[in-house]
Amino acid sequence: MQQSVALSTAEAEYMALSLCVQEVLWTRSLLKEMQVQINYAVKIHEDNQSAIAIAKNDGYQSRAKHIDIRYHFVREQVKDKIIDLQYTETKSQLADFLTKSISTKKFESLLDKARIRDF
Repeated sequence: MQQSVALSTAEAEYMALSLCVQEVLWTRSLLKEMQVQINYAVKIHEDNQSAIAIAKNDGYQSRAKHIDIRYHFVREQVKDKIIDLQYTETKSQLADFLTKSISTKKFESLLDKARIRDF
């Protein structure tokens, strides 16, 4: 859950990205305990280019200085190649289809892609 107020959509996306990265790190740690090595960057698909730019620190230093420091560990994970942020259009984001109003046909198609089945 987000612990502070975001002043922009990009900031809100960046905060959500931070939570996602925390989950990735926890999962990697769990896998390591189970003797499973992950020797590659974990891909995270993000549909907000400004959030990606903040995470990659592409000239956003002064514009992002008000963002709580606890969220900026995302930058370290990107820099250390633990996380590979990839831009993915909103319409291709499988995780977003439950948050938007879409047609039945599109909904059923995305259910299929997400491998959600009615048993």
